[in-house]
Amino acid sequence: MILQRSEAFYGRADVRQGRPALRLVEDAHYLARVPELDKVPVIFDAARRMVPESLDHHSADRTPTWQTTAWPEPQGPVTDIAPDGTYLYLGAIHPHYGHFVINTLARFWPLLDLDDRGLRPTLLCHGPGLGANWGATPFIPEILGRLGLSVMDLASFGRPVRIRTLLVPEAALQQDDYAFPVMADLCRRIGRGYYAPEEIDADPQPVYLSKTRLRGGVRRFSNEEAVTAVLERAGVRIVHPELLSFPEQVRLFARHRVILGANGSAFHTLLFAPPGRRVIALADRLTLSGTYRLIDLITGTQAHYYYPVDTSSHVGDGFTVNFVLREPETVAAELLDKIARIDGLRDHDLRSDPGAWHLSPTIPPLPPRPGGLLGRLREALQGFG
Repeated sequence: MILQRSEAFYGRADVRQGRPALRLVEDAHYLARVPELDKVPVIFDAARRMVPESLDHHSADRTPTWQTTAWPEPQGPVTDIAPDGTYLYLGAIHPHYGHFVINTLARFWPLLDLDDRGLRPTLLCHGPGLGANWGATPFIPEILGRLGLSVMDLASFGRPVRIRTLLVPEAALQQDDYAFPVMADLCRRIGRGYYAPEEIDADPQPVYLSKTRLRGGVRRFSNEEAVTAVLERAGVRIVHPELLSFPEQVRLFARHRVILGANGSAFHTLLFAPPGRRVIALADRLTLSGTYRLIDLITGTQAHYYYPVDTSSHVGDGFTVNFVLREPETVAAELLDKIARIDGLRDHDLRSDPGAWHLSPTIPPLPPRPGGLLGRLREALQGFG
């Protein structure tokens, strides 16, 4: 068996109920750049203290505190005043699809409430400005359009300014840390117009999201094409997400019962799809980012992650890391077997590989089979209670 099931995640995966915090900051300080902070940009209040809700981070362990993140020196007083009005802070506009979804879009959630009240503040961000080449990131104007916005609604300043009234939302999702259900509510509102209710799970053909046509990036399986060749011959549809529009990707996730692929930003589209998707993902490490777990939890995704044992790696070829599968054809054969078992896949995996329990100590054990050895042992021990 090449594929080892993994349910272990680094960071945290805390689903919080209710709404994230929304802080009203009067006389807020917007700085164009803060080189002293490793995660920028942020907002400071009138007392030159960082507004913690404005900061993005990757886990609770690396979050700067209110007390230790000080006003950057030699930053002097901010004298320019922004035009009057109420502003809503959206953070940085990330040009990368995955980071736009989980870092930028995670601050748009107040619009769900403000729209119901007929309120529309000025949308403040740190971003490329109105002269940006939005054609290089078509998903940004597309997503904004679904919220009744355009790139012209985004305001940014190339200099430090003071803002009299600024709403700073806590992110509805922070990488490897926490998520609120409102993140899924927001994304489903964006995505539901791309598919009809009767299309959900209408296509039984499994789909594999392939990275074989990417010419650069962070991580990939360099011999993934050997896997997709076997899958395609077996009837799996091979799709290259970068060749599809954002609406086409959402509709793909809605229509097909099973989605496969190497873990990556393409699976963030789960947030925009109907809840309860079924996913089988190849992982390039045994312990995964908690962000994947968070997305699965708030979307109700039935996700199964597998690490191909004895995977090697090297750098170069336009990617930060290239992972090499030891036996790609065997990986493909095992994936096909898992597709066939999708409805009871987790139960099957954990009964055939009991040692996998140590990877997820917080998940309760499966009940013993009736009449099985463990069941008889527990029955015998009850007499000593």
